[in-house]
Amino acid sequence: MRNELLLLALLPLGLSAQINNFSWPMDPVNEQHRISATFDECREDRDHFHNGTDMPLAPGEEALSIMPGTVLQIGPDWIRVEDFAYVHVIPNGALHVNDEVNQGAVVGWTDIYAHIHLNYGGGASGHASGNPLLPGKITPFYDPYHPRSPIIQFVMDGTFAAFPSNNLSGRVDIIAQAADTTDLWASIDMNNGIYTIGWALYSADMSEVLDGPHFWFEADELYSNSYINNVYAPGSSTSIYRYIVTNRINTNGYLDCASYEAGPYVVSVMSSDTRDNWDTTYVPVNLSDIDVLPTGQPELEYIGPNDSGDLRFEWSAPTDVDLAGYILEFSFDGENWSSNHGPDILTADMTSFVVEGFPQNSYLKFRLIAVDDAPIPNHSESSDTYGVKLNASGDAILIVDGFDRTNGSWTQTQHDFACYYSDAVAGSDPSAAISSASNEWVSQGGNLDDFAAVIWFVGDDSQTDETFSSEEQSVISAYLAAGGNFFASGAEIGYDLSAGSTADESFMNQNLHLAYVGDDAGSYQVQGVGTHFSGIDFTYGSLPYEEDWPDHFAPVQGGEVALQYGNSLNAAISYRDETSATFVMGLSFETIDGAIDRNALMGRVLQYFARTSDIDDIQIPLTLSISSIYPNPFNASVNIAYDLDQPGKTTFTIYDIQGRSVFTQVFSNQQSGQHIWSWNGVDQTGKVLSSGAYLVRLTLNDRFGATQKLLLVK
Repeated sequence: MRNELLLLALLPLGLSAQINNFSWPMDPVNEQHRISATFDECREDRDHFHNGTDMPLAPGEEALSIMPGTVLQIGPDWIRVEDFAYVHVIPNGALHVNDEVNQGAVVGWTDIYAHIHLNYGGGASGHASGNPLLPGKITPFYDPYHPRSPIIQFVMDGTFAAFPSNNLSGRVDIIAQAADTTDLWASIDMNNGIYTIGWALYSADMSEVLDGPHFWFEADELYSNSYINNVYAPGSSTSIYRYIVTNRINTNGYLDCASYEAGPYVVSVMSSDTRDNWDTTYVPVNLSDIDVLPTGQPELEYIGPNDSGDLRFEWSAPTDVDLAGYILEFSFDGENWSSNHGPDILTADMTSFVVEGFPQNSYLKFRLIAVDDAPIPNHSESSDTYGVKLNASGDAILIVDGFDRTNGSWTQTQHDFACYYSDAVAGSDPSAAISSASNEWVSQGGNLDDFAAVIWFVGDDSQTDETFSSEEQSVISAYLAAGGNFFASGAEIGYDLSAGSTADESFMNQNLHLAYVGDDAGSYQVQGVGTHFSGIDFTYGSLPYEEDWPDHFAPVQGGEVALQYGNSLNAAISYRDETSATFVMGLSFETIDGAIDRNALMGRVLQYFARTSDIDDIQIPLTLSISSIYPNPFNASVNIAYDLDQPGKTTFTIYDIQGRSVFTQVFSNQQSGQHIWSWNGVDQTGKVLSSGAYLVRLTLNDRFGATQKLLLVK
């Protein structure tokens, strides 16, 4: 029933174009060998596109040049001759760059990975990376076996919420699990990705093609790794390929059910290999006009302890009449999210919730999602992400999210910038208790009195959004008058307040102890100055958004310069008296490059608030130790805080559960004091390690310090 002529017409020209033939890179060069991985496959958990073709070969076997030409490049485990690079190959030591080799010459020997990873194009070859299995390239190559796409799934566009049946509505993504067979020598050959895959929509009786066929994916060029989530759905790996066939390579796509009358139809998914072997799967579906519009976005207002010390959440609700409730998600690392509370618990009439017995000293991040009452509930955009840690005996610190602008450098409707601050607090003061709130919560009556320090960020909010409203200024002024400590960060604080009312100017001078000088500091290097902040040194300004107009200040009313830009303009002003203290930056703390530098600055500010009179008064630890590990269990990365009782060479060694060393980090010369090292769960070659228990060992000047357990969860 498939239109064979139509499908053939859609095949790319590369399938029929003939170019120079190449031999195989192993003996016998004129016979076909196995293929264990193909071009543009998904690698790892959607980590990147496979940039070559893998051919199994035992370690120590000869890798042969498949074409004559010049040696262009040599690496530690690869060598390139003209158009081809041979990877996982120990190069032939007799060869050098610019040497000429014949076809069939030994270019190296396979290493422990037991295959040749063959790259066609790229590097110094002079043309883009391509697929060496296309006709007219590696010869002979016969593939009489068709690919297979046996599992078809329908999900809501842009999500991976599956429809429970083939009754579809709204915008729909079609996901197909597909695989290719190049030979039947081994089961691994069913693990190969396909060459091209597409979809079409037919009338119920298959007499008419209503949409498509569309073939958005063809493995004849190496795509940017930034597009891999457009091609492969979650659950894809090096042996499972789940294609989002409705997406284009670089943009989103979907089947729009609203474009058709409600009723029965047929969806087809078509896949092919490089030898024009096709597989087609047909799925009857019903399209309908069920509501698929999500509700509005909820706004988290407060996360922190209530009067009883339990964890309290407060939020403002969207106004949609079909609101059914909420999903509260939590994460240890800000990347992998879980939920224990859905709309059956967090119902539509709720705007607060208390978790009793929340563990002390557990630092987590939370966000809230609204859902409606559609048959397949629609999920809203998530709220901003906030961090929290309860500790009844530690100093209570409040992070205030005052960043509301979405038409500047940051244009998304939600952000996780509060966590840049709470991460830094947790990383520099493991004993601190952390709460988070919106600026609206503060101005509408949130109590600051119980917090030892308030950290307030406004990003690049400016005059339209207001950095500090009159209500907020009143609350902050009262907090400082009562002996509070206040850290403000933002790129337009001075610019906004200086252009405002007389009250705005007075708040800036009298409470923040600074005067606005200019709106473009013109430097992205910052150093600490003076007694309390000397030694601080960082760059900033590119991520997570561009910091394009950083303010610079002059100190007034007893303020002191704390940070300077690389051109000696003043980046931050500090002030403290017997009871209160302030620290105000003319740039956004979240744009500081790297968690280590953010932690270092945050630690110094908190020490300043704690009335450490001089940097020399910061106590040198009495012991060599690992003071904390967070998060643990971890997924993407783990932070290891440690204390050095003397300067010298610091070594971290990661061991697996069998006691084998898998990673080593050496710092040749570290000062005594507190430090943080972040490890991203890879071995010494950069390969991501599997889930399980690991041990981290700290030594200083070859003196044993501590060993602690890590738990990696993928």
